[in-house]
Amino acid sequence: MLNLVDISNWQGSAGFNPSTVSTDGYIVKATEGTSYTDPYLKDFADKTLASGRVLGLYHFATGYNWKAEADYFLSRVGNYIGKAVLILDFESSAVTTGGVQFATNWLNYVKEKTGSTPMFYTYLGVENSLNWSSLSKQYPLWLAQYNNYNTVNGFQPRSLYGSLKYWAKMTCFQYTSSGRLIGYNGNLDLNVFYGTKEDWCKKAGNFDGVNEEMAWHPEVKWNQLGMFRINRANGINLYTSSDLAIVTQEDGHDAVRKYGDFVIWQAKGGAVKLGTDVQWASQADGLTKINPLAVNDRARAICKITTDDAYTQNEPDWKTGGIKHLPKGSTWQVFGRVDKYLIVGGEKDGKYINGDKAVIVL
Repeated sequence: MLNLVDISNWQGSAGFNPSTVSTDGYIVKATEGTSYTDPYLKDFADKTLASGRVLGLYHFATGYNWKAEADYFLSRVGNYIGKAVLILDFESSAVTTGGVQFATNWLNYVKEKTGSTPMFYTYLGVENSLNWSSLSKQYPLWLAQYNNYNTVNGFQPRSLYGSLKYWAKMTCFQYTSSGRLIGYNGNLDLNVFYGTKEDWCKKAGNFDGVNEEMAWHPEVKWNQLGMFRINRANGINLYTSSDLAIVTQEDGHDAVRKYGDFVIWQAKGGAVKLGTDVQWASQADGLTKINPLAVNDRARAICKITTDDAYTQNEPDWKTGGIKHLPKGSTWQVFGRVDKYLIVGGEKDGKYINGDKAVIVL
């Protein structure tokens, strides 16, 4: 399962920073009605994706014009389609104003336009009171049900009080609006998603059988050994050495890292060093990409130019004059290196490029 927090301008205006709270992902408010876009949408969504966490985006319905509301939502989340689970938040006046037909039309339309199946959010009372038989087998349910407003410290998923009437199960459960997590001094909505990160990605429409490792292309400096990506929903342990026998301790607890990409400084026997001498991780706990030029100066690779003043030259020496300008952002085949100078051409076009003006694309 995944532990998730849903956030909006309420948290944003209170100084919430998604980077400081430990979660498996965020569900972010995108729009409401046909004229309101949450001012924190882009910031929250971009930071969530950049950290490697799962992302959901929801539309708060008013219940008046389903097509206008769906089109407005899609116009604001277009850059994230395929990267986020899309959600209809159906509560409050929308229930009495729009009813089942509004929700049906909105969900069907968004699915048709995006190719991914949106999720339906509502309260247990709404699920029990209206006839959802036409939707319950088509769209996953994100259910909210609190029972009380007692403070819940940390993620503590619980069983539902009561029972579902139309859905066979909940896909996601919002079990409190009074959650407290380290990194934010205020109440948060805490949720549990009953599935893996891969399951979430399938619902977002961005998992089509493509191997994550093949789709991941980190960039490193010419002399960096590689990159390691954590892709375990519950995080990974760090160890004191490459034999992975003793878990590193931090503040009296086992050291855990949950998200992100890390430079590899050393690799040995199926372990990678991500920082200091006590920050070793098992390669089995994530994705590893090794820079071939860091271990073999005659290896082939791809480089990308990162500066405006990159020129080829015929000698691996900073005093050598430039021959051919390589535009910033362009990519080139690398046929080896001499020290930090990457071999990208021949004598006529200039054989070398200064590695400090490029990155290796793994």
